[in-house]
Amino acid sequence: MGSDRADLPIFALDVGAADDGRTTVSVTGELDIATADEFSRAVRSGLGTGAVTIDLRDVTFMDSAGVRALNTALRESAENGRELRVAKAMHPSVVQVLEMTGMLGLLQLEDSG
Repeated sequence: MGSDRADLPIFALDVGAADDGRTTVSVTGELDIATADEFSRAVRSGLGTGAVTIDLRDVTFMDSAGVRALNTALRESAENGRELRVAKAMHPSVVQVLEMTGMLGLLQLEDSG
C-alpha cells in the first residue's frame, strides 16, 4: 500500500485564477461537515468575480455536507448568472456519492488536463 495518496492532507484548498478570469477551486482530502463551510466560502468568493471550476480529483471522501455545499454552489452560480463547472476526474467514491444523490446529473462536467 505504498501510495503517495496517503501523504495527502485531511483537507486543503488551492484557489487560483486563470488568464480568462476563471477561478479554479482545487480540493484535497475530505469534503465533509468539518470542511464544507471553508469550501463554500472559497467557491462563493470565486463566483463573486466570475466563472468557477471546481477540481475534486484529490477528494477522497465526501459526505452529505459536501453534497449540500455543491448544491449551494450550483444555486448561487445560477442566481448570480455565473458559470460553474466541475472537473470530470474524480475519485470513484466521490462519483458514487454524487450519483446516489442525483447531484452528478446536475453538475456541468468538464475534461481537465
